[in-house]
Amino acid sequence: MAGILSNLYYSAKDVEELVAAYQCEGEMGLQLAIERKSKQFENVRIQIAVMGESGSGKSTLINALLGLVENEKGAAPTGSEETTTKITPYPHPTLPNIQYYDFPGLNTPKFPVKEFMKKTNFSLYDLGIIVTAARFTENDKLLAEALKKAGKPFYLVRSKIDETIRAESRKKSYNQEDMFRRVKANCVSGLQDAGIQNTSVFLYSAFNLDQFDFAKLREVAVSNLSETQKKMFITALPNTSEGAIEIKRKALQHFIQMLSALSGGIGVVPIPGLSLACDLALITSGILFIRKNLGLDEASLIKLAQRVGTSVTDLRRGTEHNWVFGEITRQQVVLLMQRSTLAMALTIAEPLLNFVPILGSIFGATSSFAVTLMMLNSSLDAMVETAKIVLQNAKAAASYEGIGI
Repeated sequence: MAGILSNLYYSAKDVEELVAAYQCEGEMGLQLAIERKSKQFENVRIQIAVMGESGSGKSTLINALLGLVENEKGAAPTGSEETTTKITPYPHPTLPNIQYYDFPGLNTPKFPVKEFMKKTNFSLYDLGIIVTAARFTENDKLLAEALKKAGKPFYLVRSKIDETIRAESRKKSYNQEDMFRRVKANCVSGLQDAGIQNTSVFLYSAFNLDQFDFAKLREVAVSNLSETQKKMFITALPNTSEGAIEIKRKALQHFIQMLSALSGGIGVVPIPGLSLACDLALITSGILFIRKNLGLDEASLIKLAQRVGTSVTDLRRGTEHNWVFGEITRQQVVLLMQRSTLAMALTIAEPLLNFVPILGSIFGATSSFAVTLMMLNSSLDAMVETAKIVLQNAKAAASYEGIGI
């Protein structure tokens, strides 16, 4: 379902194919057609190059962006010694078409930097992130120049800022804001020496993701991606703060509008039972997609509970919308619809008007759009509220265990 949600536009042909599937094979055929349709959009990819010197924290940043921790399945290996000897892709655990590429450190002994730079095709990547843990270096400059030459947007991340704070705070004249300005100024100066202007610099700590500029990095990083890539990138990011969850809400609202438009397109067709079957299928699939991307599915909750040293039950403590954690089926969607007087009224009225020329088609399209939009938005609100409570419970458990999240 991720694929169909990542597509921003639907054609008349899409509607025709779903109608034909329903006529030939009924509701099961319609559901299968929706799943087949999703596979057509799997070629939408995001490839992000994460580069820098050995020890700068490239792999750790990739794991933070993937929402993974060290030694977790799918995480990039980290360590004091260089662990990457070739460009290595790390796909997102739930959206594998989003991939982060870990570049080898350019400052390791005997590493053929010039040969590597010559052979590497930087134009293959949609976005570059250069990670530096100290002053802007000559190797950072080489990477910046290569990305600029390839015409690719990139950002500079100054990692391990927590270590810099600890070191600088021992000085009598220490002022944190002044120190931040000096650190960023050094990076900007290095970029300007390479002939590069207006590149954003972000301060980051792997142990305090909700502090410093990590949230800003996630927001700004999508500005140079296509609209489709933006939505996919945002929904793939981990829930590190309530602000991050709200950013996801906005992206998911856009997907909901697209699904509702598709539902409205099918609602025009005066075939008995088609519109309701399509609405239920799209709402069911939409809820499942939203739940997964807000980290509320069972697999995500188990993984989070293991990470912070608590139980899934404790993560769910204090949440009110228990249906969010249960099986999402057509029957469950019908029960949710019955809670809305307006949704039920529109759903009941639509088949009664199907055979009224013109009026039936207009009402069918409008009611299908409205019902799908209403149900998915209300479900999104409930799941966002639930995700925030789960995050609070996870942070409390992590704080008790003395670990980060």
